[in-house]
Amino acid sequence: MEHFLWWNEAQKELAKEAKRVTDEILIPLAERSVWKKAFPWEAAREIGKRGWFGTIVPEEYGGRMEDWGFTGACIVTEELGRTGILQFVYCQSLIGGIIQLVDDGNEEQKKRWLPRLVKGELLGVITMTEPYAGSDISAIESTAVRDGDYYIINGKKRFQTTAGAGDIYMAYFKTSDKPDDIKKHNHLTAFIVEKGTPGFSVEKINEIMGMEGQYNGFLNFKDVRVPVANRLGGEGMGWRVMMKGLNVERTIASAMILGGMREGLRYAHQHLQRRVQFRTLTGDVLTNQFKFVDLLADLSTARLGTYYTAHCADSGKDVPVDAASAKLFNTTAAMKNAIDAIQLMGGNGVTKNYPVERFLRDVKLIQIAAGTDEILKLVMYRMGLSALAEDLKAPARAIDPEFNVPMPLGKLPPKKAVSNEDDILKVLAEDYRVNPGLHMTMQDLKERLDVSDEDLNKYLLGLEEKGLTNLHKDRHGAVRLARATFEGLSKANSQDYYKYFPSWVDQKDMF
Repeated sequence: MEHFLWWNEAQKELAKEAKRVTDEILIPLAERSVWKKAFPWEAAREIGKRGWFGTIVPEEYGGRMEDWGFTGACIVTEELGRTGILQFVYCQSLIGGIIQLVDDGNEEQKKRWLPRLVKGELLGVITMTEPYAGSDISAIESTAVRDGDYYIINGKKRFQTTAGAGDIYMAYFKTSDKPDDIKKHNHLTAFIVEKGTPGFSVEKINEIMGMEGQYNGFLNFKDVRVPVANRLGGEGMGWRVMMKGLNVERTIASAMILGGMREGLRYAHQHLQRRVQFRTLTGDVLTNQFKFVDLLADLSTARLGTYYTAHCADSGKDVPVDAASAKLFNTTAAMKNAIDAIQLMGGNGVTKNYPVERFLRDVKLIQIAAGTDEILKLVMYRMGLSALAEDLKAPARAIDPEFNVPMPLGKLPPKKAVSNEDDILKVLAEDYRVNPGLHMTMQDLKERLDVSDEDLNKYLLGLEEKGLTNLHKDRHGAVRLARATFEGLSKANSQDYYKYFPSWVDQKDMF
């Protein structure tokens, strides 16, 4: 595994140890579990024995967060990703209790659960998805009703990885039906539900693609009494607890994929250096070399994005866009990686004698888990627009008096005073020449005009009433965008104002 320049010495040592242990102990154990379709208990104990579940747990609770952090979690996850099964067990515990306890647990809760989670004595499970609430996770229907020192929980969850094998279940339930609470995302509450609690049971285990030997199931909650002491954060704070956890989940999910990509490269390279067809080594075929280089480039880019995101998280930065971007790129690249690696291996690639076909099935699952590609794109679009607002802002332009074409201004000119509707219309008419086919935003107009929001809105509505502007409004009726109509352009200026012909045009041909 390549070390990045910003890794500390403890992280570099962790990388060396994780690779050695994975090669010598964990891959053999995991392969046997896959073939037996048995939960990898022995391998999970090996992980716990080395304290790797404590990468993001503070030292006072038995972890190594100060040394390893999110970068260390990704280092371990990447190596476990090479096993094709253990990364699911490991990541579930990190995102199914550990990170939520670290961020939102009280002191009693941290002391009660974290030391045992670090050692692997307890396994955690994230419990969010329901039969009718998946990507639309705010639509959770399972309920938690306060009853003295307990909450009575009823409902169902599905697609819970490690279901049954897990000991604590980081779960979210609806605690309010008030429209205002739902609108503000104050309707959910976070709880830890412990295995063995009466009324809490595994409903079924799914047969799904990939993840052989790992449980994935439905959970049923029937009048389950969960102590108030098991609530994380205040009532109604579940959405905030969940969202912080999702950023970590997506970062770690990005690292899960890296291990499979590396194994795909290893087996593809083995075949290219040992398979002879038509008296030629398949690795000497130029098209195969190009395909292999594409796999290398994707892996390099995927690792860089993942570990940059982890480094930002270790530095205290909120990483919703970075985490979404890393996971989206990595799953897309990994699908191509697995398909091309199988192709380079020929018939061997589709047999279960090699793990590459399993990585293909696993990565398809990861494309859906921890946020589908489509949800990640929505996150990136909505939050990315806000984060990159200044960088995405187009330069101000105006008609250059020498060339008579739009030119960047460099900086905005002094604002023009506004005394009537015509002053607004003049600016809209100039923008028609600069940005034909586009509306102006309210902010665009405010940057050009010295006018209050109230007067600007009044003048625009007056122009609209006269048929001189076309306004685009939001669902509440507030003006968002404005442009001049054909009638407005004619009123603002004569037709000569809008004309432009390049010097090479023969004026005799114009009319």
